[in-house]
Amino acid sequence: MREHHAYLCEGSMALLPALVASACALFKFSREHNPDLHVESIEKFGIDESRALIEQASLRSTSGRTLFILAIQSITSEAQQALLKLFEEPTPGTIFVLLVPHGSLQGTLRSRFIDYPERLTALAGQGSDAIDFMSWPYKKRSDWIAAFLKDEEQVRERTRTFLDELEAALYAKLEALTGALRQELLMSLGDVAHFRTYLGDRAPSLKMILEHFAATVPTIAANN
Repeated sequence: MREHHAYLCEGSMALLPALVASACALFKFSREHNPDLHVESIEKFGIDESRALIEQASLRSTSGRTLFILAIQSITSEAQQALLKLFEEPTPGTIFVLLVPHGSLQGTLRSRFIDYPERLTALAGQGSDAIDFMSWPYKKRSDWIAAFLKDEEQVRERTRTFLDELEAALYAKLEALTGALRQELLMSLGDVAHFRTYLGDRAPSLKMILEHFAATVPTIAANN
C-alpha cells in the first residue's frame, strides 16, 4: 500500500481501540513507549486544539516518522479552516488518522483525506442498552429514560456512554439499510454528534437529550 499522509475513519468513538491497533500494524509503529505515536480522544476540537496540533506536528520526531491517531467527537468550523494548510503541506514522515462522526468534516478539509483502508467493525454495536433502545416503541423508551435518570450517580457520564453505544449501534445497522430508513439513521447519527457537545455544558438537560432520541430514532428490531 502506498502511504498517504491523512486518513479519515467515520464512525463511533468506540472504535478508537480497534483503530489504534489497526493503524499501528498497518503503518508499522510500535505501541509500547513510542514517543512518535500520539493517540488522543478529544470531545471538542476548537481553534486552540488546532494550534496545539500544528505545533506538535512541526516538532522533529526521534525516528523520522510520526503517527497521530485522533478521535474527535466534534470540531468547529474555525478549527477546520486552521488545519487546512497542515493537511495540505504535511511534514514529511507524518501520518494523521482521524476518527470522527459521520459528516463532521467540511468539504475543503475532507478533500485532504483518503478513507482509512481497513474496515473496523469489531467494537460496533456492542452496547446492549442502545440495541434494545432502538427496538423499543416510544413508551418503553420513555420509561427506560425515567429509570435511567432516577439513579443520579455519574448520570452525565452514563449518558455519554449511552450516546457512544447508540452511535455504534446506529453505524452497525447502517450498512444493511437503504432508502428512507438509512436516511433516518444518518439523521440520528448527526443528532448524536450534535447533542453530545451539550454534555460539556454546566447543567445540560439530560432528560431533554434522551427524550429527543426516544422520539426520533427509528424503531429497528434487535435482530435486523
